[in-house]
Amino acid sequence: MNSSYDSPPADCLHSACVERGERHGLDFLFHPESVALVGITTSNPLHWTRTFLDAFIESGFDRPLYLVNPKGGEIKGHKVYPSLREVPGSIDHVIGLVNARTAPRLVEECAEKGVRAAHFCTSGFSETGDPDRIRLESELAEAGRRTGIRIIGPNCMGIYCPQSRLSFSPVLPRESGPVGLISQSGGNSVYLVRQGALRGIRFSKVISYGNACDINENDLLEYLAGDPETRIICLYIEGIKDGKRFRKALEKAARDKTVILLKGGLTEGGARAVAGHTAALAGSRSTWEALCRQLGIISVHSLDEMIDVLVTLLFLPLPGGRNAVLFGAGGGASVLIADEFETRGLQVPALSPDVIARLQEFTPAAGNILRNPIDYSQNMLDAERTRKAFDIVSKWEGTDFVVTFIRTGQFVLPWLSGARINMLLGRFWIDRDDLPKPVAMVIEPSVLPQEAEAILPAINECISSRLPVYYSFGAAANAIDLVLSQAERRAAAD
Repeated sequence: MNSSYDSPPADCLHSACVERGERHGLDFLFHPESVALVGITTSNPLHWTRTFLDAFIESGFDRPLYLVNPKGGEIKGHKVYPSLREVPGSIDHVIGLVNARTAPRLVEECAEKGVRAAHFCTSGFSETGDPDRIRLESELAEAGRRTGIRIIGPNCMGIYCPQSRLSFSPVLPRESGPVGLISQSGGNSVYLVRQGALRGIRFSKVISYGNACDINENDLLEYLAGDPETRIICLYIEGIKDGKRFRKALEKAARDKTVILLKGGLTEGGARAVAGHTAALAGSRSTWEALCRQLGIISVHSLDEMIDVLVTLLFLPLPGGRNAVLFGAGGGASVLIADEFETRGLQVPALSPDVIARLQEFTPAAGNILRNPIDYSQNMLDAERTRKAFDIVSKWEGTDFVVTFIRTGQFVLPWLSGARINMLLGRFWIDRDDLPKPVAMVIEPSVLPQEAEAILPAINECISSRLPVYYSFGAAANAIDLVLSQAERRAAAD
């Protein structure tokens, strides 16, 4: 298993290579006609195998769904068949919830039923480092090759595709979106989808592929590069099977779409964790970062950073430059947000005398600082003045975008009702469709339960209005800089 790119090839993947459904024909993975959950427990409703049944029920899966366990019986109105052979209908896709030693034999049974794909959530294979378990995974892969059944995993969550109602968690959104995710880790895929959903992000297809004994990151990346429902591709990678092929697939994907990459296992400790997680080999940080620079890929260092970048790509119209007006409340906060933005190469230019004079016409001098950043503390709860001031600075020719910043604990006081908080942050003065410049919202949430509960409706109002919302000054500055930097590199290349 290769993990880095020694002298990566300069050639790229041209149009003759993979388009959707052409070379690998993986579209059937995401649109099965029927699904069987083999090995689901019949006795413990809290067992992890029940998660998949709950996920299919909550997602509204409307095609045949079969449950298989030797004990038989019934679960939530679904008959449980003693074996795969006894299922009366045809089966397109099997989710294997059986133990590792049973997995190769299950593939043989799948072949008898005409199954096209088998996903094994089961762990206990090569990731253990045990020679017997490594051989067991090889047997599983060989069974797949011999029968022609494509295998996802083992040791993974599988596929989430809202369009076809495939899901591996009952708490994931039903709505589709333009983001595709390829994740070697199941837990990271669940985290990214759930946290992203809270920020308004929706996904086209998510694949947790684990140990990749058959279908691997190259197959999936080539597929998503040609998938018309996917506009942005996110990657969480621990190790790769074929460095040259992966580079070509990345180059193709990055040429046509926006690619965000998070590489796990770049430190010594992280590499040890990777070896015990998916048995992948980690590569050097410098190699991966150089690859991202060469191909115009956005490199991130955490899942939260990936979510911030997605928010920026999806909801912040690309600014025409790096000049920002920072408009909010708090003298100390103004200092810190200015430092965060300028440290990352974003400019915070001084307001022109004309703009300051127009603001002074209706803004009291006491408690407000009309420079840039603009500290509008004393007027922030005055809807009319705030709206008027915001309109003036957002139309100023010296700025490319506006960032509004609020520390919720500063305004959530016992006498301040939830309605007034919503007025503060809601659509009363920001209508996304009428904005003259791109606008970002930085809302530092409170950790106090009563304050967090009061501010949450306002945050959700901003998100439902498709405004980009960030939870810290640094997160906003970093994400905006990463997206602008990628756009600048592409413009320079053209």
